Amino acid sequence: MKTKKHKKTRGKRVLILIVLLIITVFGIITLTNNKKNNSKEPLTQISSKETKNSENKSTTDNDEIKKVENNKSELEERLTSGKYLSDDGLPVLMYHFFYDKNERNGADGNWIEISDFEEQMKYLSENNYYFPTWEEVESYIDGKTELPEKSVVITVDDGDPSFFKLAVPIIQKYNVKATSFVITYWYGNVAENKEKNISYQSHSNDMHKAGANGKGVMLSWNYNDIKEDLLLSKEILGDATIFCYPFGQYIESNIQVLKDSGFKLAFTTKGGRVKKGASKFELPRVRISGNTSIEAFKSKVK
Repeated sequence: MKTKKHKKTRGKRVLILIVLLIITVFGIITLTNNKKNNSKEPLTQISSKETKNSENKSTTDNDEIKKVENNKSELEERLTSGKYLSDDGLPVLMYHFFYDKNERNGADGNWIEISDFEEQMKYLSENNYYFPTWEEVESYIDGKTELPEKSVVITVDDGDPSFFKLAVPIIQKYNVKATSFVITYWYGNVAENKEKNISYQSHSNDMHKAGANGKGVMLSWNYNDIKEDLLLSKEILGDATIFCYPFGQYIESNIQVLKDSGFKLAFTTKGGRVKKGASKFELPRVRISGNTSIEAFKSKVK
């Protein structure tokens, strides 16, 4: 009897051990699976984050592409009409300063009363004028593309505060485009907050002053000094590629340093329109002065 009892006790112990072993093994398997699942979660989160970043980048890139395509589409749409800019060429308008007659008078013919400027911009807007980009202007000069009729470019020399205070709100109001040729030594800070519809281009950094001979220093400075000035103005403005000669003065050697400094076009103060095949670094403009009537303005942009 004692032997049978011992056998039964031993059998129960073995059974208990087996059950415990099974429970232990099951617990280990469950723990291992949990660790695997936990280790996978961060990878899934990272993958989702990368996908989201990729989607955001793709969206930004697409927005930029759409902007380019929209500009291109507008030009192409206008050209399909078959009405191109005449052989008279492209009027590139030249302005300088602005004033409000309720506050002061214009100092000279370079000052435009702001209500007159608004009348001019309203005319361009209501008559559906086209404002080509500088890339389109260069392509037009090269004879690679046409420009639609009623094309015009607006340029304003110096970067004077009166332009940003008085004229820029009018430009925004009528959604026209303009270029500010900035003397960065005087007004370079305007480039810190870029205004909508304004292209910031160079009027030199510190060459808008007279030299020993009474003429602009660009005529007497050496190659290296001129290039240093040009590159500084480009840096301040954010890589400008269009130049306006100080006082409209230049000599042949200036053209080479402009090319070597990365500029593509340069404007003088000579009167006239920009035509196909024109010298890219001796371009003329159409002056708008304080006594330009609205009828005279219309004939200048016709």
